[in-house]
Amino acid sequence: MNPLSRLLTWISPTPIAPDTLAGLRRVLEVVDRVLAMTPGFEDKLSAPVAQARAYCARLVAALPLPIDIDRQCFASAPLVHALFATADDIGDMLAASAPVREYLAEPASRRSDSFYALMAARRMEKKVLGVAIQGNVIATDVPQSLLQFSNRMLLLPAVDLEAAHAALRAASFDGLLRTFAEHIEQARENYKSLLSERELERARLRSRPVGERASFPPRHIDALDERLRQQFASLQPDALIAELATFLAQPEEALRLDPVELWVTRSGVLQNGDGHAPDAARIDFMELTSRDRRRHIVLPVRIRCDEAREALEKAREARENMMLL
Repeated sequence: MNPLSRLLTWISPTPIAPDTLAGLRRVLEVVDRVLAMTPGFEDKLSAPVAQARAYCARLVAALPLPIDIDRQCFASAPLVHALFATADDIGDMLAASAPVREYLAEPASRRSDSFYALMAARRMEKKVLGVAIQGNVIATDVPQSLLQFSNRMLLLPAVDLEAAHAALRAASFDGLLRTFAEHIEQARENYKSLLSERELERARLRSRPVGERASFPPRHIDALDERLRQQFASLQPDALIAELATFLAQPEEALRLDPVELWVTRSGVLQNGDGHAPDAARIDFMELTSRDRRRHIVLPVRIRCDEAREALEKAREARENMMLL
Protein backbone atom coordinates (compact mmCIF):
# COMPACT_ATOMS: atom_id res chain seq x y z
CA MET A 1 0.00 0.00 0.00
CA ASN A 2 1.49 3.35 -1.02
CA PRO A 3 1.70 6.32 1.42
CA LEU A 4 -1.42 8.03 0.07
CA SER A 5 -3.48 4.85 0.43
CA ARG A 6 -2.25 4.40 4.01
CA LEU A 7 -3.11 8.01 4.78
CA LEU A 8 -6.62 7.64 3.36
CA THR A 9 -7.15 4.43 5.30
CA TRP A 10 -5.93 6.06 8.52
CA ILE A 11 -8.18 9.14 8.28
CA SER A 12 -11.26 7.14 7.25
CA PRO A 13 -12.49 4.58 9.78
CA THR A 14 -15.33 3.61 7.42
CA PRO A 15 -14.22 1.19 4.69
CA ILE A 16 -14.12 2.81 1.25
CA ALA A 17 -14.69 0.82 -1.94
CA PRO A 18 -11.39 0.13 -3.71
CA ASP A 19 -12.41 2.03 -6.85
CA THR A 20 -13.46 5.05 -4.78
CA LEU A 21 -10.25 4.85 -2.77
CA ALA A 22 -8.30 4.92 -6.03
CA GLY A 23 -10.30 7.97 -7.07
CA LEU A 24 -9.56 9.78 -3.81
CA ARG A 25 -5.88 8.99 -4.26
CA ARG A 26 -5.99 10.58 -7.73
CA VAL A 27 -7.65 13.67 -6.25
CA LEU A 28 -4.65 14.13 -3.97
CA GLU A 29 -2.16 13.48 -6.76
CA VAL A 30 -3.78 15.70 -9.40
CA VAL A 31 -5.50 18.44 -7.40
CA ASP A 32 -3.67 18.98 -4.07
CA ARG A 33 -2.21 16.59 -1.49
CA VAL A 34 -2.94 19.00 1.36
CA LEU A 35 -6.65 18.21 1.01
CA ALA A 36 -6.06 14.87 2.74
CA MET A 37 -5.32 16.64 6.01
CA THR A 38 -8.59 18.61 5.94
CA PRO A 39 -11.28 17.30 8.30
CA GLY A 40 -14.07 15.59 6.38
CA PHE A 41 -12.02 15.05 3.21
CA GLU A 42 -13.13 11.47 2.61
CA ASP A 43 -16.66 11.95 3.99
CA LYS A 44 -17.35 14.89 1.68
CA LEU A 45 -15.67 13.48 -1.42
CA SER A 46 -16.27 9.71 -1.37
CA ALA A 47 -19.78 9.90 -2.81
CA PRO A 48 -18.97 12.53 -5.49
CA VAL A 49 -15.82 10.64 -6.50
CA ALA A 50 -17.79 7.39 -6.81
CA GLN A 51 -20.45 9.19 -8.84
CA ALA A 52 -17.90 10.76 -11.20
CA ARG A 53 -16.04 7.48 -11.71
CA ALA A 54 -19.31 5.69 -12.47
CA TYR A 55 -20.12 8.42 -14.99
CA CYS A 56 -16.72 7.97 -16.67
CA ALA A 57 -17.36 4.21 -16.86
CA ARG A 58 -20.69 4.89 -18.60
CA LEU A 59 -18.97 7.19 -21.08
CA VAL A 60 -16.48 4.50 -22.02
CA ALA A 61 -19.23 1.88 -22.27
CA ALA A 62 -21.12 4.16 -24.68
CA LEU A 63 -18.23 4.29 -27.14
CA PRO A 64 -18.61 2.17 -30.29
CA LEU A 65 -16.57 -0.93 -30.91
CA PRO A 66 -13.06 -0.29 -32.25
CA ILE A 67 -12.61 0.05 -36.00
CA ASP A 68 -9.54 -0.97 -37.95
CA ILE A 69 -7.35 1.83 -39.25
CA ASP A 70 -5.10 0.87 -42.17
CA ARG A 71 -4.60 1.52 -45.87
CA GLN A 72 -7.13 -1.15 -46.89
CA CYS A 73 -9.81 0.41 -44.66
CA PHE A 74 -9.10 3.80 -46.18
CA ALA A 75 -10.34 2.41 -49.48
CA SER A 76 -13.31 0.44 -48.12
CA ALA A 77 -14.58 2.10 -44.91
CA PRO A 78 -16.39 5.46 -45.36
CA LEU A 79 -15.51 6.71 -41.87
CA VAL A 80 -11.79 5.99 -42.28
CA HIS A 81 -11.87 7.58 -45.74
CA ALA A 82 -13.50 10.69 -44.26
CA LEU A 83 -10.97 10.94 -41.41
CA PHE A 84 -7.90 11.05 -43.67
CA ALA A 85 -7.22 13.02 -46.83
CA THR A 86 -4.93 10.28 -48.16
CA ALA A 87 -3.90 6.79 -47.10
CA ASP A 88 -0.41 8.13 -46.37
CA ASP A 89 -1.88 10.35 -43.66
CA ILE A 90 -2.52 7.20 -41.61
CA GLY A 91 1.19 6.44 -41.50
CA ASP A 92 1.98 10.06 -40.68
CA MET A 93 -0.38 9.91 -37.70
CA LEU A 94 1.22 6.69 -36.46
CA ALA A 95 4.73 8.08 -36.85
CA ALA A 96 3.83 11.29 -35.00
CA SER A 97 2.33 9.51 -32.00
CA ALA A 98 4.68 9.44 -29.01
CA PRO A 99 2.35 7.05 -27.10
CA VAL A 100 2.52 4.60 -30.00
CA ARG A 101 6.32 4.78 -30.13
CA GLU A 102 6.51 4.15 -26.39
CA TYR A 103 4.05 1.26 -26.56
CA LEU A 104 5.87 -0.50 -29.40
CA ALA A 105 9.12 -0.24 -27.43
CA GLU A 106 7.58 -2.27 -24.58
CA PRO A 107 7.72 -6.10 -24.44
CA ALA A 108 3.90 -6.20 -24.11
CA SER A 109 3.56 -5.04 -27.73
CA ARG A 110 4.98 -8.41 -28.84
CA ARG A 111 2.04 -10.31 -27.35
CA SER A 112 -0.32 -9.43 -30.18
CA ASP A 113 -0.33 -8.57 -33.89
CA SER A 114 -2.36 -5.45 -33.18
CA PHE A 115 -3.10 -2.96 -30.43
CA TYR A 116 -6.01 -0.77 -29.40
CA ALA A 117 -5.98 2.99 -28.92
CA LEU A 118 -8.22 6.03 -28.80
CA MET A 119 -8.12 8.28 -31.83
CA ALA A 120 -9.00 11.94 -31.26
CA ALA A 121 -9.45 14.64 -33.89
CA ARG A 122 -11.09 18.00 -34.49
CA ARG A 123 -14.01 18.18 -36.92
CA MET A 124 -14.19 21.16 -39.27
CA GLU A 125 -16.38 22.30 -42.14
CA LYS A 126 -14.97 24.36 -45.01
CA LYS A 127 -17.30 26.42 -47.17
CA VAL A 128 -16.46 26.19 -50.89
CA LEU A 129 -18.04 26.57 -54.32
CA GLY A 130 -18.17 23.29 -56.19
CA VAL A 131 -19.87 21.26 -58.88
CA ALA A 132 -23.10 19.38 -58.27
CA ILE A 133 -25.77 17.58 -60.25
CA GLN A 134 -29.11 19.35 -59.91
CA GLY A 135 -31.75 17.28 -61.62
CA ASN A 136 -30.32 16.51 -65.06
CA VAL A 137 -28.05 19.54 -65.08
CA ILE A 138 -24.46 19.85 -63.89
CA ALA A 139 -24.29 23.10 -61.95
CA THR A 140 -21.13 25.01 -61.07
CA ASP A 141 -20.39 27.44 -58.26
CA VAL A 142 -22.71 25.53 -55.96
CA PRO A 143 -22.18 26.38 -52.25
CA GLN A 144 -20.88 23.26 -50.50
CA SER A 145 -19.43 22.25 -47.15
CA LEU A 146 -16.35 20.04 -47.07
CA LEU A 147 -15.88 17.78 -44.06
CA GLN A 148 -12.32 17.84 -42.76
CA PHE A 149 -10.53 16.52 -39.68
CA SER A 150 -7.43 17.99 -38.08
CA ASN A 151 -5.19 17.39 -35.05
CA ARG A 152 -5.50 13.64 -35.41
CA MET A 153 -3.88 11.88 -32.45
CA LEU A 154 -3.56 8.35 -31.13
CA LEU A 155 -3.76 8.07 -27.35
CA LEU A 156 -3.65 5.35 -24.69
CA PRO A 157 -2.45 2.34 -26.72
CA ALA A 158 -3.21 -0.97 -25.03
CA VAL A 159 -2.63 -4.63 -25.81
CA ASP A 160 -6.30 -5.64 -25.60
CA LEU A 161 -9.76 -4.11 -25.41
CA GLU A 162 -10.15 -4.63 -21.66
CA ALA A 163 -6.91 -2.78 -20.95
CA ALA A 164 -7.92 -0.04 -23.39
CA HIS A 165 -11.24 0.49 -21.61
CA ALA A 166 -9.54 0.60 -18.22
CA ALA A 167 -7.10 3.23 -19.50
CA LEU A 168 -9.96 5.27 -20.96
CA ARG A 169 -11.90 5.21 -17.70
CA ALA A 170 -8.86 6.38 -15.78
CA ALA A 171 -8.06 9.08 -18.34
CA SER A 172 -11.64 10.38 -18.28
CA PHE A 173 -11.61 10.77 -14.50
CA ASP A 174 -8.15 12.35 -14.60
CA GLY A 175 -9.49 14.77 -17.21
CA LEU A 176 -12.19 15.90 -14.79
CA LEU A 177 -9.64 16.41 -12.02
CA ARG A 178 -7.25 18.32 -14.27
CA THR A 179 -10.08 20.60 -15.34
CA PHE A 180 -10.70 21.41 -11.67
CA ALA A 181 -6.97 21.77 -10.97
CA GLU A 182 -6.70 24.29 -13.82
CA HIS A 183 -9.61 26.20 -12.30
CA ILE A 184 -7.77 26.36 -8.95
CA GLU A 185 -4.56 27.50 -10.61
CA GLN A 186 -6.43 30.27 -12.40
CA ALA A 187 -8.05 31.35 -9.11
CA ARG A 188 -4.62 31.51 -7.47
CA GLU A 189 -3.27 33.61 -10.33
CA ASN A 190 -6.24 35.95 -9.96
CA TYR A 191 -5.48 36.27 -6.23
CA LYS A 192 -1.89 37.24 -7.00
CA SER A 193 -3.07 39.81 -9.53
CA LEU A 194 -5.43 41.33 -6.97
CA LEU A 195 -2.60 41.57 -4.45
CA SER A 196 -0.45 43.40 -6.99
CA GLU A 197 -3.30 45.73 -7.89
CA ARG A 198 -3.96 46.55 -4.24
CA GLU A 199 -0.30 47.31 -3.53
CA LEU A 200 -0.20 49.54 -6.61
CA GLU A 201 -3.24 51.48 -5.39
CA ARG A 202 -1.70 51.86 -1.94
CA ALA A 203 1.50 53.17 -3.50
CA ARG A 204 -0.49 55.70 -5.51
CA LEU A 205 -2.27 56.86 -2.36
CA ARG A 206 1.00 57.20 -0.47
CA SER A 207 2.47 59.25 -3.32
CA ARG A 208 -0.15 61.97 -2.84
CA PRO A 209 0.64 64.90 -0.56
CA VAL A 210 -0.49 64.24 3.00
CA GLY A 211 -2.98 67.05 2.85
CA GLU A 212 -4.71 65.57 -0.20
CA ARG A 213 -5.07 62.01 1.05
CA ALA A 214 -8.17 62.69 3.12
CA SER A 215 -9.98 64.13 0.08
CA PHE A 216 -9.34 60.94 -1.87
CA PRO A 217 -10.88 58.12 0.19
CA PRO A 218 -9.42 54.75 -0.80
CA ARG A 219 -12.73 53.22 -1.88
CA HIS A 220 -11.01 51.21 -4.59
CA ILE A 221 -8.55 49.80 -2.06
CA ASP A 222 -11.40 48.82 0.24
CA ALA A 223 -13.12 47.03 -2.65
CA LEU A 224 -9.89 45.22 -3.49
CA ASP A 225 -9.49 44.16 0.13
CA GLU A 226 -12.97 42.68 0.11
CA ARG A 227 -12.33 40.79 -3.14
CA LEU A 228 -9.06 39.52 -1.72
CA ARG A 229 -10.80 38.25 1.42
CA GLN A 230 -13.39 36.43 -0.67
CA GLN A 231 -10.77 34.98 -3.01
CA PHE A 232 -8.58 33.87 -0.10
CA ALA A 233 -11.53 32.15 1.58
CA SER A 234 -12.43 30.31 -1.64
CA LEU A 235 -8.88 28.91 -1.86
CA GLN A 236 -8.89 27.36 1.61
CA PRO A 237 -8.87 23.53 1.64
CA ASP A 238 -12.36 23.16 3.11
CA ALA A 239 -13.81 25.50 0.48
CA LEU A 240 -11.96 23.66 -2.30
CA ILE A 241 -13.29 20.32 -1.08
CA ALA A 242 -16.86 21.64 -1.10
CA GLU A 243 -16.43 23.08 -4.59
CA LEU A 244 -14.81 19.89 -5.86
CA ALA A 245 -17.64 17.80 -4.42
CA THR A 246 -20.17 19.91 -6.34
CA PHE A 247 -18.08 19.69 -9.50
CA LEU A 248 -17.71 15.89 -9.36
CA ALA A 249 -21.41 15.43 -8.58
CA GLN A 250 -22.20 17.03 -11.97
CA PRO A 251 -19.54 15.56 -14.27
CA GLU A 252 -21.71 15.88 -17.37
CA GLU A 253 -21.21 19.66 -17.28
CA ALA A 254 -17.46 19.20 -17.80
CA LEU A 255 -17.42 16.08 -19.97
CA ARG A 256 -20.15 14.99 -22.38
CA LEU A 257 -20.31 12.44 -25.19
CA ASP A 258 -22.74 12.95 -28.07
CA PRO A 259 -23.43 10.78 -31.13
CA VAL A 260 -22.96 12.39 -34.55
CA GLU A 261 -24.42 11.13 -37.83
CA LEU A 262 -23.39 12.65 -41.16
CA TRP A 263 -23.70 11.88 -44.84
CA VAL A 264 -20.60 12.61 -46.89
CA THR A 265 -19.39 11.85 -50.42
CA ARG A 266 -16.07 10.22 -51.28
CA SER A 267 -14.71 13.69 -52.05
CA GLY A 268 -15.71 14.95 -48.59
CA VAL A 269 -18.80 17.00 -49.49
CA LEU A 270 -21.38 17.02 -46.71
CA GLN A 271 -24.93 16.18 -47.76
CA ASN A 272 -28.06 17.80 -46.38
CA GLY A 273 -31.37 16.15 -45.60
CA ASP A 274 -32.91 16.93 -49.01
CA GLY A 275 -31.06 14.19 -50.81
CA HIS A 276 -27.73 12.44 -51.12
CA ALA A 277 -25.27 12.12 -53.98
CA PRO A 278 -24.92 8.59 -55.42
CA ASP A 279 -21.51 8.13 -53.80
CA ALA A 280 -22.54 9.48 -50.39
CA ALA A 281 -22.28 7.25 -47.32
CA ARG A 282 -23.36 7.65 -43.73
CA ILE A 283 -20.68 7.94 -41.08
CA ASP A 284 -21.28 7.69 -37.33
CA PHE A 285 -18.96 8.69 -34.52
CA MET A 286 -18.97 10.14 -31.01
CA GLU A 287 -17.96 13.69 -30.16
CA LEU A 288 -16.61 14.64 -26.76
CA THR A 289 -17.37 18.10 -25.39
CA SER A 290 -15.26 19.42 -22.50
CA ARG A 291 -16.00 22.17 -19.99
CA ASP A 292 -14.51 24.87 -22.23
CA ARG A 293 -16.84 23.70 -25.05
CA ARG A 294 -14.04 22.38 -27.20
CA ARG A 295 -15.14 19.35 -29.19
CA HIS A 296 -13.14 16.34 -30.33
CA ILE A 297 -14.28 13.20 -32.01
CA VAL A 298 -13.20 10.16 -30.01
CA LEU A 299 -12.95 6.84 -31.77
CA PRO A 300 -11.67 3.51 -30.44
CA VAL A 301 -9.41 2.00 -33.08
CA ARG A 302 -7.34 -1.10 -33.71
CA ILE A 303 -3.91 -0.76 -35.35
CA ARG A 304 -1.72 -3.48 -36.79
CA CYS A 305 1.66 -3.49 -35.07
CA ASP A 306 3.58 -4.18 -38.28
CA GLU A 307 2.02 -1.15 -40.01
CA ALA A 308 2.82 1.04 -37.02
CA ARG A 309 6.42 -0.15 -36.95
CA GLU A 310 6.72 0.38 -40.70
CA ALA A 311 5.45 3.95 -40.32
CA LEU A 312 7.94 4.65 -37.53
CA GLU A 313 10.79 3.23 -39.60
CA LYS A 314 9.88 5.36 -42.63
CA ALA A 315 9.77 8.45 -40.43
CA ARG A 316 13.18 7.59 -38.97
CA GLU A 317 14.69 7.14 -42.45
CA ALA A 318 13.17 10.42 -43.60
CA ARG A 319 14.73 12.25 -40.65
CA GLU A 320 18.13 10.70 -41.35
CA ASN A 321 17.94 11.68 -45.01
CA MET A 322 17.09 15.27 -44.05
CA MET A 323 20.12 15.36 -41.76
CA LEU A 324 22.36 14.14 -44.59
CA LEU A 325 21.05 16.89 -46.85
